[in-house]
Amino acid sequence: MRNDMPGYSKIVFLTLALVAVIATGCSKKEEAPGSMAMGSEEFEAWEIALVEMRIEKNEEFSNVQRSPLAAADIDGFEGLNYYFPKAELRFRTPFVAEAGTDTVSLTKRKGQVVPYIRRGKLAFTHENKVHHLEVFGPAETRGGDFLWLPFFDATSGKDTYGGGRYLDVKVDPDGMVDLDFNYSYNPLCDYNPDKFNCTLPPAANKLPFAVEAGEQSFHPGH
Repeated sequence: MRNDMPGYSKIVFLTLALVAVIATGCSKKEEAPGSMAMGSEEFEAWEIALVEMRIEKNEEFSNVQRSPLAAADIDGFEGLNYYFPKAELRFRTPFVAEAGTDTVSLTKRKGQVVPYIRRGKLAFTHENKVHHLEVFGPAETRGGDFLWLPFFDATSGKDTYGGGRYLDVKVDPDGMVDLDFNYSYNPLCDYNPDKFNCTLPPAANKLPFAVEAGEQSFHPGH
């Protein structure tokens, strides 16, 4: 058969075009927002708000009636331990809601299993790699509803609490989340392990890099 026949050429052309489309689809790089860009005024306001939050939290922890600290730690308390603010660890990213409302089981530090609802996911780009985190809500909302993101990272058990850290998640009217690791905080177990029994992050929320932002361990090495 002659390969210069019109019908044959058309088939070859369509086949090559299809292969090209498939190859393009397979090689398409996954995308997610990188660090949030801030002008000088916005950066200054962000940094001031972060510092004010830390001051307020230190004041609350100094209050004997409200502090989660053990009594022995309140006396002489000078403040919690924090990393310096890092603007590159703040991301504005879409909240991708979970379609179902099935419960998932998360484990507490002392072994108990508790139900949560996986409410959605967040994705962001750090050091040219896309990372995903799952967001949870309470299975029982009579005591209030919230979105909550627990995570481990490469600092867990070193500079930060070994049981991971938490972030509170708020979705704005545009369906976006200000994912700011500078606001990550420790579970209450870090301050008073005898009194509190905190929920551990799931394996899916373990970041492979060091999140050197937010709160550090109250008891270094724990």
